[in-house]
Amino acid sequence: MKLLYVITSTDVGGAETALVRLVKTLSPRHTVRVVSLKKCGPLATDLQQLGASVTSLEMTGAGLGCVSQLKREIESFKPDIVHALLFRAIEFSRLACAGQNIKLITTPHFDLSKKPLWMRWLDRTLKSIDTVSTAESTSTYNYLRDVQHYPPQKTALIANSVEKSLFFKDNSIKKQMRQKMSFLPEDIIFLSVARLAAVKNFKMLLTAFSKILTNCPHAKLVLVGEGEERTALEKFIKEKNLSNNIFLVGFQKNINDWLNMADVFVLLSREESLPLSLLEAQQAGRPCIVSRVGDMPLYVEHGKTGFICNPQDEMIISCLLAELYENTALRLSMEENILKKNTKKVDSAQQYQQLYQQILDKSFHVKTF
Repeated sequence: MKLLYVITSTDVGGAETALVRLVKTLSPRHTVRVVSLKKCGPLATDLQQLGASVTSLEMTGAGLGCVSQLKREIESFKPDIVHALLFRAIEFSRLACAGQNIKLITTPHFDLSKKPLWMRWLDRTLKSIDTVSTAESTSTYNYLRDVQHYPPQKTALIANSVEKSLFFKDNSIKKQMRQKMSFLPEDIIFLSVARLAAVKNFKMLLTAFSKILTNCPHAKLVLVGEGEERTALEKFIKEKNLSNNIFLVGFQKNINDWLNMADVFVLLSREESLPLSLLEAQQAGRPCIVSRVGDMPLYVEHGKTGFICNPQDEMIISCLLAELYENTALRLSMEENILKKNTKKVDSAQQYQQLYQQILDKSFHVKTF
């Protein structure tokens, strides 16, 4: 099978990481090519090492010229399946595939409810070109069906998943990582893994965290990730004299090590679908403080495996951080509950393999995986 993936970028992000996982599973059995609209980012190398050929269309500005370039890529490669991820890549792929009898799968990273009207209109107008539209979360699936009016017979839910062999609890890693970071045994470490972008709401997290330090002097906050907000966050840390408590460690590949080092995982995004970082944190047994957006409330049981909050409620966020700092018994209880819930095995990459085959065999029927 020849698979052509089209994605807006190969920078580090949830959709990009999910694509790497897909390619890792499928490239040994299939011929895989990846087209990135933007210049190749850090994950392009990972994709190439997994056996995929990677091409960049070097998109700048609106990038409308990329449609004809993408059409040429499709004509040259002659894929059995084109699978597009993220808004720009999806719309360009739809335009390139229109009228060509090409089997096209689209997977938006999240719903467009908070995006401009023109984006929602364009998506609704071009959706009929898809052979199948898939959603990675229940919230996105419901949005596509109920708001964008995607046809039920062509819309499927394939929820995000993580590789269980790569994310797991390991106390020896915890000890090594704490020594590496020069943390004390009494330090309670809060960890967030995400792009340093405004939508991830890090300024709110830093502000709420700074409020607890008087009564929680051994609290530490570690942010794993890179992005355009780094300069603003560094400025905040310097102005508030927080460099002994807040650490920006940049992009890291060994995420499981960082998760094991931490006591609590925090993600206060203003928009999300079903973030891989949350699933990874739960695989490592971390109690989680998350915002009430996307599917996160479906995966965190309030008071049992973590806490759910309004991402703009600074006081409540501070209270939840302080509660998990002070209450060791609660943290351990949450960890135990999380690990018990992680027994169900779900593999979205294998589910996509099944979907591709069903489409080629013309045996596809809507099924919620």
